[in-house]
Amino acid sequence: MSDDDHLPENPSDDEPEREAVRISEAERGIIAEAIPGRRRRSESKANRLRREQREADDFWRGLLNSGTIARRELWRIVAGPQNAHAFETRFMASPGGFPDPKATDYARGEQDFGLRIYHAWLRLDPVAVAKMHAENDQRFAHPVRRKGNE
Repeated sequence: MSDDDHLPENPSDDEPEREAVRISEAERGIIAEAIPGRRRRSESKANRLRREQREADDFWRGLLNSGTIARRELWRIVAGPQNAHAFETRFMASPGGFPDPKATDYARGEQDFGLRIYHAWLRLDPVAVAKMHAENDQRFAHPVRRKGNE
């Protein structure tokens, strides 16, 4: 006697008849997007890259035009002293006071990163970038007019 003797000969005899599950095209698309690393079959790599660039442009343009708080935080990313310092060139020194070329190169990399983002924003929406400067850049601050000095 084997272990399979107590099993029915045809397992489907004990199960009720069920209709096969059919997945719609919409459901297939949802499933494909939910699985990380799985590409859409109908979209070529070139089309995907163009779509992703459009989405990124819309994202940044939306932030630039969403208000003063968003522009202030974007300004801090590109120009803040603890961030990319895009408009400030740094020549670093070691604790002993000697020039440190590696630290200077590192700071230049941060600056280049900030400038790349800044120029991308400038390409997308120059008016919003000008607003960002007017709101946050001290070099663009308007002089305060006083009575009698007009």
